[in-house]
Amino acid sequence: MEVNWENKWEENYERYKETMLADSDDRMYWSKRAADFSNARSSNDFEYGRLVLNVLWGKVLTQKSVVLDVGAGPGTFVIPFGRMVGRIDAVEPAPGMVDKIRENACKDGITNFGILSSTWQEIDLESISGRYDLVISSLVLWVFRDVWNQLQRMEEASRGYCCIVANVANGNKHVETLWKRVTGCDEKWPSISEYPLIFSILHSKGRMPDVSIIEYTYERSVEDKVMHIKSLFERRTPVTPEMEKTIREYFIELSDNGMVQEPGISAVICWQAQ
Repeated sequence: MEVNWENKWEENYERYKETMLADSDDRMYWSKRAADFSNARSSNDFEYGRLVLNVLWGKVLTQKSVVLDVGAGPGTFVIPFGRMVGRIDAVEPAPGMVDKIRENACKDGITNFGILSSTWQEIDLESISGRYDLVISSLVLWVFRDVWNQLQRMEEASRGYCCIVANVANGNKHVETLWKRVTGCDEKWPSISEYPLIFSILHSKGRMPDVSIIEYTYERSVEDKVMHIKSLFERRTPVTPEMEKTIREYFIELSDNGMVQEPGISAVICWQAQ
């Protein structure tokens, strides 16, 4: 029996959203996380973004390429891509993240970028239709129930290729461990497994996505990790001082000279826009 992968995505999305507080605001959340997220993404000279760039260089990207980054965060792709391509535009609605893009670009001497300070849903596609050689996004699609519609919007903005960078592992062991420790709850932390679902949706729609796997390491301070986990948990429940203390003690134990090493594996899913 043929599987409806869009329905599978929607089921995961609904389960995920049911666990979040009703007044949870994404722009406020990501602005609050701008500093710690920037430190993570910029670690090892923007290793995560550089590895994605290496996968795409020569096959999809050249020195003349014009790129659109949907949900740009603190400049995850803006900085390493900006060093190599003709121009990169960043779609980023969170004011704190926009500030970090500008700050990181200034430090690196990157000037060939633009910022569209709005959500992806608010972008007028007619104004950017077919403008970009590559439209790329990372860790953004989970906010959309209508994921296929958003993938098609990416294609409309592209005159060449689209790319989704998605976590391969479903879940985070630190988050899972700490959630159980601070709440006493055996329920798993909710997540959406992007990689297999996005690949399957694209394939079912007649696309032929190319997939490369990258492995990288984030280096974050204990305080950055505490802020990260605290902000994450606050989307489901108020975090008490006792809970925050437990989180801090957990990362202090894992740290080396005040820093926490965090390995990651992601899939770079690239396909030709239709």
